[in-house]
Amino acid sequence: MNYEHEVVVPRAGMPFKIDIFEGAGGNYTREPHWHNSVEIFAIYEGSLVFILREKKIRVESGEFIIINTNELHSIRAEKANLAVYVQIPISEFKNYLTADHFISFHKKGKGAMADLDPAQMEENEKKMMTLIRNIYDLTGTDVPGHEYEMLRDYYAMMQLLVTVYRQEEADDLLYRSSKALQRLSPITEYIKKHYAEDISLQSLAEQFGYSIEHLSRMFQKYAQINYKSYLSGIRLEHAVEEMEKGDKTISEIATQVGFSDSRALAKAFQKKYGMLPSEYNRKNRGQMSKN
Repeated sequence: MNYEHEVVVPRAGMPFKIDIFEGAGGNYTREPHWHNSVEIFAIYEGSLVFILREKKIRVESGEFIIINTNELHSIRAEKANLAVYVQIPISEFKNYLTADHFISFHKKGKGAMADLDPAQMEENEKKMMTLIRNIYDLTGTDVPGHEYEMLRDYYAMMQLLVTVYRQEEADDLLYRSSKALQRLSPITEYIKKHYAEDISLQSLAEQFGYSIEHLSRMFQKYAQINYKSYLSGIRLEHAVEEMEKGDKTISEIATQVGFSDSRALAKAFQKKYGMLPSEYNRKNRGQMSKN
């Protein structure tokens, strides 16, 4: 089975990404995938089923789950639901990473404050749910100062993660998987910064001192995705972000994010999202008008 590597692009002006889960209507499955960010799913209505390393976990309304960086997982929405996810790049935890760039979290983690009694732990869970909801609600406003409120709640959420839910002893399987992917990290970080430029596999190989064949094998082995698809995924994430702003044409967005023209963007967009950019824009405008 081919597992998908999800490219995570933080929200503009923020060090994280936050959004509504796309399977809100139910009868939806997100196939096995992984990403280089810590992810929190907070469930506000209904429930979701997560499969992490072949273990099935049902998360009900009022609960959240933490998915670690490079942790393979799939998601099943059996019925209608309301869930918000937050994705946090691992670089945000730089002061807490081990010497070999690793960190992991668990709802029953052994952080500095994880020995709190059940009532305090329940209070922390409620606080996490409230913080995530507040951050998401603030994404839909342009009230002056809202970005500082978002950051305030974001750092309160981060404080909970590192003091309560951080694991002191690393999961061996997760650790080995993460360590293998670290070889690609300098390269993927470079791509994330220069995605709009004309960066071919050859130019990237020269930049980092690899042969084209070796670099291509590295992507397939460690990311289980080819270089072209990885780069296209990053460009598409930025394209969606620009489309949601609604102030540029598809052609302008295509060239801004690195596609040769609007046709190239449309082809890649339809392959990934199952619709044309114009269709996505119409749906997005319709949703905004309802809100």
